[in-house]
Amino acid sequence: MRSVTLSVKAAHAESDLAPALSRYEMLARWNALRGDAYALDTRERFVENPRQRLRCQPENMVLYRGDTVRFYGSLSVDPAFRERLQRFEEVVAEVAREIYGRAPHRIQHYGAYSCRASRNRSQRLSEHALGNAVDIVGFDFAPAKKKESLPEGLPRALKYGFQVRVAKHWNPKSGANAALHSKFLRSLTDRLIGRDDVFRGFVGPGHQGHSDHLHFDMAPWRYVRL
Repeated sequence: MRSVTLSVKAAHAESDLAPALSRYEMLARWNALRGDAYALDTRERFVENPRQRLRCQPENMVLYRGDTVRFYGSLSVDPAFRERLQRFEEVVAEVAREIYGRAPHRIQHYGAYSCRASRNRSQRLSEHALGNAVDIVGFDFAPAKKKESLPEGLPRALKYGFQVRVAKHWNPKSGANAALHSKFLRSLTDRLIGRDDVFRGFVGPGHQGHSDHLHFDMAPWRYVRL
């Protein structure tokens, strides 16, 4: 009995000495247990004094232009987020081929890294401040090539070059082409939400301040506000 009592006391002593985990360390462990470990999960997001100038780490960023589908201009992102963008491009190409018979020529965006606080939450860093988010404005399609097999019933005008924009086509007022573009944008977001290996955060035109773009990020928690 004495040895058991001593063992229990020793266990309690060790637990008292063990450092407490931060909220982000706990989230990181939870995500790892779910098979979704991510390098930026342990980064602190809350700011002690919102009135002080934010301290970001631009030196950690890398430039990325795209792989499967290219972006207009370079994106400045954390290396961990670059892999998520590569998966994003694959989904974009996949959905676009189903609807238009071809992948976009370019992806239009508002950028990724930006040293700022979260919208309406001055006490918390935006995921953009970590190079861990991207704002997508739309997609540009080049004219279809002769060898490309286009979906049956595709409007003739869409065999040539065209643009899809979140601001114009998320909630289109009228027109068959606009309706198809809306289907593309919504099918794309549905496909992304249905996967657990691309993004965790989704914000769109249904949320204040996002009428013209789709925000995607890899925050330690999952949320959808479209």
